[in-house]
Amino acid sequence: MINKFKEFYYNLKERIYLIAKKYSSKVGLDLPYFIKGGFWLSFGQFFSILRGFILSVILANMLSKESFGEYSFVLSILILAGIFALPGMNFAIIQSVAKGYEGTYFRALMEVFKYSWIGSFILVGASVYMYFKGNFNLSTIFLTLSVMFPFYSISPYYQSFLNGKKRFDLLSKLSSFFNVLLTLFVVAVVFITKSVFWIVVSIVLIQILICGYFSVFYIRRFIKNSEIDESSIDFGKGISPSLALTGFANNFDSLIMVHFLGFSELAIFKIVTVIPDQIKIFMDSLAPLILPKMVSKDVSKKEIMGHFKKFLLLVILLIVIYWIIAPFIFKWFYPKYYDYVWLSMIFHLSFISFLSILPLNYLLKEKEKKFVSKYYNYSSIFLVIASFVFIYYMGLIGAIVARMLYRLFLIFLVLYYFLKSE
Repeated sequence: MINKFKEFYYNLKERIYLIAKKYSSKVGLDLPYFIKGGFWLSFGQFFSILRGFILSVILANMLSKESFGEYSFVLSILILAGIFALPGMNFAIIQSVAKGYEGTYFRALMEVFKYSWIGSFILVGASVYMYFKGNFNLSTIFLTLSVMFPFYSISPYYQSFLNGKKRFDLLSKLSSFFNVLLTLFVVAVVFITKSVFWIVVSIVLIQILICGYFSVFYIRRFIKNSEIDESSIDFGKGISPSLALTGFANNFDSLIMVHFLGFSELAIFKIVTVIPDQIKIFMDSLAPLILPKMVSKDVSKKEIMGHFKKFLLLVILLIVIYWIIAPFIFKWFYPKYYDYVWLSMIFHLSFISFLSILPLNYLLKEKEKKFVSKYYNYSSIFLVIASFVFIYYMGLIGAIVARMLYRLFLIFLVLYYFLKSE
């Protein structure tokens, strides 16, 4: 029985490969590459999205809006601390490993670890601030995270290395293992105690132990040389300030909402955006497929624009599908937040910004430093200003409007520099 199943599987796999190879020239894509890589990335991303969905459902229903808002606020501050840990090294590792400079990996990790201590001081500052605000629970959380943060910062970089090596199968397996284990552990913690402290600490600690092992020890077996691409290291450092500004901008609305509206409104905002954001994360998983392919093969601007229309049809389809299923999702899984489903549907219109993924990766491939800096700086400044203005005057609805305008601004900015580039 097992042998028959294996035979059926391999025959089906071979038929799919032959069909994909046959129609590659007609659609203008390397279908065997994207089907193979896309399968593994989709498989891994499925567990990541499932983790995010399950945790959001459990926490949204088990915790009060106030507690869920505090949990979301802590994660936002943790991300803000991460802007000091050289976020641009992700691109540096992918590009250098794709070109065979595997020694760049641990050099990049050392730089990330060194700079991440700045983030620890930020968390200490947040702890002191919350202490004087009278919120001793959040103060304790931030102080605990400050000690763990440098190790947390380097833990996910195995993903960048495997992306550069195009080992999407292995990346998917490791990521899936982590997501399943983390989900089970956190769900158990939530049922044992509804403490925001233990929920957050559990998430960070599990990532350090599992992903940290993958990044520091397991990945060594795949490094075949010690060659370092200094230009990629410089590139990673060069774009990190711009990415840091982007990280700040993407979480600035959480700070503003807590300040003007409170933790409960932040909880509503997070639930309203959670599914559309998970869809976007899933689609963004195509980027690891696209960037290594572009690095190893010259792709013209004309070819990029040829694929642009195909991506537009895909985007429209995904928007319509979400409009149909959103009311059912909120009714079944987020009943406390059902009155806000219309906001989630409106917000998902901003998924149109996904169209920027092709021209953006083309510009990253060309190492257009000036563009990268301007892209992240201009878009981040726009989001910060829009978030402050719209949240101040319109509250929760303003937060949604600001995000939508930001995503539209992104696509226009990318297309402008793409068409302008040589």
